[in-house]
Amino acid sequence: MSGKDRSCPARRKPPPAPGPTPADLKAERADLIARAQALAARRGLISVSQTQFRRAKLPVDRAKRLFGSWNDFNRAAGLQPNESRKRIDDALLLRAVRDACIAAGGIVSVTHFNRKGRYGQGPFRQRWGGWRNVLLALREWAEREDPQFQFLHLLPQTGERLPRSLTSWPPPERRYGAPLNYPGFLHQPVNEQGVVLLFGALARPLGFAIEHVSGQFPDCEAKRRVGLDVWERCRIEFEYQSRNFQTHGHDPQGCDLIVCWEDNWPDSPVPVMQLRAEVGRLRAKEDTQPY
Repeated sequence: MSGKDRSCPARRKPPPAPGPTPADLKAERADLIARAQALAARRGLISVSQTQFRRAKLPVDRAKRLFGSWNDFNRAAGLQPNESRKRIDDALLLRAVRDACIAAGGIVSVTHFNRKGRYGQGPFRQRWGGWRNVLLALREWAEREDPQFQFLHLLPQTGERLPRSLTSWPPPERRYGAPLNYPGFLHQPVNEQGVVLLFGALARPLGFAIEHVSGQFPDCEAKRRVGLDVWERCRIEFEYQSRNFQTHGHDPQGCDLIVCWEDNWPDSPVPVMQLRAEVGRLRAKEDTQPY
């Protein structure tokens, strides 16, 4: 029989692999719950976010498939679901600004409110845009709902420009941070420019070689040592506080590292280097003597 006449039996497809049994799924759910509870206990959390779970190298998508939604997963783990996506009433937001003004003893800036306020800047930006519009809305609300607000007369009116004192907090003046006593630096940074300068001084011992610095996002391109003779590209954004990255509306996909003085953003989707901690580590490592 020739090769052309030779017939081959049809290949049979292997049977599909058996799927997980109900017992397997139950065990997997229990394992994910235990991991979420351990993460929450370790970090003192009442709710575990998807970002926190992912940064712990845990399977976010699998948890959502097994439990139906992320909030249901938190509930199953005995944690508080994240209700941050629910719309916050305008009056609650404006009361928070009023309360911050009362606590500060005057009209607060956006920077001050971001540090001390009850809410983040997201809902304010979405509803009113700039901080001037927020204060205009506060004035209108207070005239109607709280005419005894002691700083009502200081709030801007339509057509009035914000004073410089509201674009930075406290009002512009030469300010000094707490004593740092690190070679070349007498005081801790008090703004982003100080963070940039300090990072430049510490770049070499921290394992960085700076290639480019600009006023556009991201602020800096550098190479970071990751091995004896191995370096990798690192796009850096400088902030005084890490959460300012979110306030400024930066894209996490365009940055590899946030370098800040104070890390106040535990849920940051971008790795954070806090120079406050790095100075202490380098001082202990090098046994650097203060001035």
